[in-house]
Parts: sequence; C-alpha cells; structure tokens
Amino acid sequence: DEYVFEQFVTGPSNQLAHAAAQAVANAPAQAYNPLFLHGLVGLGKTHLLQAICHRLMERRPDMRILYLSCETFTNHFVTAVANGELDSFRSPCRHVDVLLIDDIHFLANRERTQEEFFHTFNTLYNANKQIILSSDSNPAEIPTIEERLVSRFKWGVVAKIDQPVYETRVAIVARKARVHGATFPDEVVRFLAENIRSNIRELEGAVNKVAGMAH
Repeated sequence: DEYVFEQFVTGPSNQLAHAAAQAVANAPAQAYNPLFLHGLVGLGKTHLLQAICHRLMERRPDMRILYLSCETFTNHFVTAVANGELDSFRSPCRHVDVLLIDDIHFLANRERTQEEFFHTFNTLYNANKQIILSSDSNPAEIPTIEERLVSRFKWGVVAKIDQPVYETRVAIVARKARVHGATFPDEVVRFLAENIRSNIRELEGAVNKVAGMAH
C-alpha cells in the first residue's frame, strides 16, 4: 500500500509530524494524546493517518480502530439525531481503542456536532484511548470552534506540516518514479521539483504523468 510510513518522504517541513505519528503508532495513548496534525491540502496529513492505521493493524490486530472524515462523523450524527438513534451512533465512536478523524476543521459552525464530539473526546481520553486529528489549520485558527475543544486539541502534541523544501521534493520525485519502475533523467527530476512547490499530491500526479508517457 502507498500510505505507509516507509513511503513517506521526510524533510525539515514534516519531521515533527512524522516522528509524532510513528510514536503514536508504536505506543498508542502513551506517547501523545491527542495527536493533532495540521497543514495545507496535499502535504501528507492523510498519508500519516493511514500509515498509523497500517502499523497498528500490523502490530496490534486486536485493536479496535475507527477512521472517519469529519464530514462523515457530522453526517452520521445529523442522521442519528433525525432518526432518534443517538445511542447506535455513539457506541461505535466511543468504544474504540483508536479514533482518527480527518479534516476536523469541518466542525466549524456546527454547534451540536461540536458538543457531541466534545463528549466523544472526553469519553475516549478518560478511558486512555488514542485520539488522532488532522486539520488544515492550527486548533486556535479554526473559526467558531468552542474554546473547550481548542484547549483539548492542544493537550497532546500539535504538529504542523509545511510545504516541502526543494531537496525533499527531489526525493519525492525520485521515490515516486521508482514506484513506477522508472528512472528520470536529473534534469526532469529538477524541473518537476523546481516547478511544483506547494502540493505533494500535485507533484506525485506530475510524476505519474511523466512515468506514463515514458512507458
């Protein structure tokens, strides 16, 4: 699978996030709780969340892991409220060993969902279960998030993923090319790394395109 730790290229922009994610995967609820990763779109947050899941499933197959996007959490909650089925919504969220929520900034402006998530967070945290969250911004910068949630998001470690530096982008191009069984000339590697700076997903997409043309 692509989204494992071994396929994640580290550099100065993501070192803390990568190290914290590995620590949590190796010792859930003992290293950092919660783990809060934030950064712009396409820089590897979801990759790290999925890498944590893969490592846990490999080493601790008995663990109950729930991975949701915040949008899914919100939609399921709204449906449960409408159908009067809150208990059946809460049970799977609150009886896990590890809860991972992608794009937690989606809670902005959703008061009732924030309230629900607050209680879910407390239940898991008090039971010494691991919580892992990703967001496009720092906890304090998510608009209209209740202060009590913001403070909890900061209890463990908050790690930012920045845009990758040139050397990291070169390493990403080279690794992605190898996945395709291709070796790019140096000038092609340099051209891609120099011109696609902000988004790893775009960079990988460009590598896929060039590799496809080369075959």
